[in-house]
Amino acid sequence: MFFRWRTMFYIASVPGVVLALGMEFAVDSPRWLCKVGMLNDAKAVISNLWGESEVDKAIQEFQAVIKNDGSDLDGQWLELLEEPHSRVTFIGGALFMLQQFAGINGVLYFSSLTFQDVGITDGALASLFVGITNFAGALCASYLMDKQGRKQLLIGSYTGMAVSMFLVVCAISLPLDEDLGHNLSILGTLLYMFTFAIGAGPVTGLIIPELSSSRTRGKIMGFSFCVHWVCNFMVGLFFLDLVEMFGVAPVYAGFGGVSLLSASFAYYFIVETKGRSLEEIEMSMNSNYQAGDK
Repeated sequence: MFFRWRTMFYIASVPGVVLALGMEFAVDSPRWLCKVGMLNDAKAVISNLWGESEVDKAIQEFQAVIKNDGSDLDGQWLELLEEPHSRVTFIGGALFMLQQFAGINGVLYFSSLTFQDVGITDGALASLFVGITNFAGALCASYLMDKQGRKQLLIGSYTGMAVSMFLVVCAISLPLDEDLGHNLSILGTLLYMFTFAIGAGPVTGLIIPELSSSRTRGKIMGFSFCVHWVCNFMVGLFFLDLVEMFGVAPVYAGFGGVSLLSASFAYYFIVETKGRSLEEIEMSMNSNYQAGDK
């Protein structure tokens, strides 16, 4: 046992080392290069990433947004309460809050206990199922992200999560054959993980910086992730108590209800960003943008 937990930490450190080494080969952001006046370097990066034909257009958009918005170093936290930043701040905080209260980390943290309740007593096997399902969902998300759009993926993802949770509730609550009930519960749990990995997981972290202006992007992301970790902590702290108090079925029904609420939120509040540059998105959302700078 002493060897096994040390080995786990050694293995977990490998992706971090690979990422740190890989960042040495990453190029500087052309937006940052343009902001600090290194236009030639910015043009070179744009040419390599997007093609020579995009250089002039991209530089014009960068300079127009910088001129209108100013530096992110000049931004103040109170600006998050002002339009158009307050709208994105609200969307960012709400998306992460709904993501966590839809139950993903409750199911993830305690998946082995959940699987035990439906007949799978091997915790390692349960975690393996969850990991493979998450990986498959992430692969699908990488393919669908720019084909279906962020908004559609969010709506479909949360709808699928709701259906999955209600499937588990029915399997636990209805007088079904024991084997059938166990199989439906396992199917519902894995389907929940898969649909989360397709949209609610990756899209939430992607669309918030896309909607944010360059002036307040860092602060909005900081606020949003604070909401994320507070809600994450609350779910981890109270999940087992709620299951002990009410049972698995009512708790999962609550997760399904929040998932439906999240799908409705995405439908009414999320702006589609597929196929648009950060500058185009910022110009479209900022009513104070100077028409003469476009």
